[in-house]
Amino acid sequence: MKRATKVSIGLCFILTFIAACGEKLPKAPLEKTTLQLKWQHQSQFAGFYLAQEEGYYTAENLAVEFIEGGPGIDPAQVVGTGQADFGVVAPEDVLIKQSEGQDVTAIATIYQHSAVVFATLENSGIIRPKDFKGKTIAALGDGSMRDFELRLRVLLRKTGLDMTMIQLVPYDPDYKGFYDGKVDVTPAYLSGGVAKMRRKGCKLNLIWPDDYGIHFYSDVLIVSRKLLEEHSDRVVRFVRASLQGWRAAVSDPDKAVQVTMKYARIRNPDLQTDMMQALIPLVHTGEAQIGWMTAEAWQHMYDIMENQGLLSAPLPELTKVYSTRFLETIYGAKGQ
Repeated sequence: MKRATKVSIGLCFILTFIAACGEKLPKAPLEKTTLQLKWQHQSQFAGFYLAQEEGYYTAENLAVEFIEGGPGIDPAQVVGTGQADFGVVAPEDVLIKQSEGQDVTAIATIYQHSAVVFATLENSGIIRPKDFKGKTIAALGDGSMRDFELRLRVLLRKTGLDMTMIQLVPYDPDYKGFYDGKVDVTPAYLSGGVAKMRRKGCKLNLIWPDDYGIHFYSDVLIVSRKLLEEHSDRVVRFVRASLQGWRAAVSDPDKAVQVTMKYARIRNPDLQTDMMQALIPLVHTGEAQIGWMTAEAWQHMYDIMENQGLLSAPLPELTKVYSTRFLETIYGAKGQ
């Protein structure tokens, strides 16, 4: 073989090798994970929808499936038993599950301030908890609706009443009894039920537990202790993408509503917009980064629950109830 031919073949081989090395290696398949929502699809969860639709989860190599909540579904139980990887629950549920020996851990809070209020009709004369005496209150529930009854019990005890002084009936998410006058007081989410009732033309008095020293988070993000310990990298990627979605939702509420409409059960953009506008100041308070949690807030919630006898057993340490390690990875130690 002539020298020139050999050189030509050698060069072709080298160029082919270089080209092959320059090709992008195939990406690893997306890691499947699940998020159990607290309630049915609506603007309440807009940040998660944006994280999905804007590709924030995909960028973290995650394929996320949303599992819708609703009556009779206990999201904390679903996560604690391994039926879902992550969940959105009330903080009371985390404390209760821990007191019952079930390892679910809060890793972020979406709502810095609780969205739970107690609503009465404007002309009812019921404007404070002491006015609840002898009234019919639709707060009995289980699963994702249990936090209404728990919050009512705390509110009554804090103001010198107890459950024997009211008539407790099941919570109705459609508020039919409230509209018909058979229910005097109904709990509701400011970012959910209150928007629905106002759209119906109801003029409301809103009674805030916060005004009576009951300062709770709402919609905390939880994970099982097993997943937290065995797949911490997946946890931080999920939290990072989710909070990116929530920052985007707060920054562009109109877009958040547009995306929510792809999921929402109630396909009314005006209602979903009302919900979105109501939740923004609860999520983005200006006090800390979205999702941030503090030891002081968890201690306050625990003290109320424990003092009111709402836990099965005392919790010797709250470090198992919540973890800020993933938030600190994302934001830094002080959450600034």
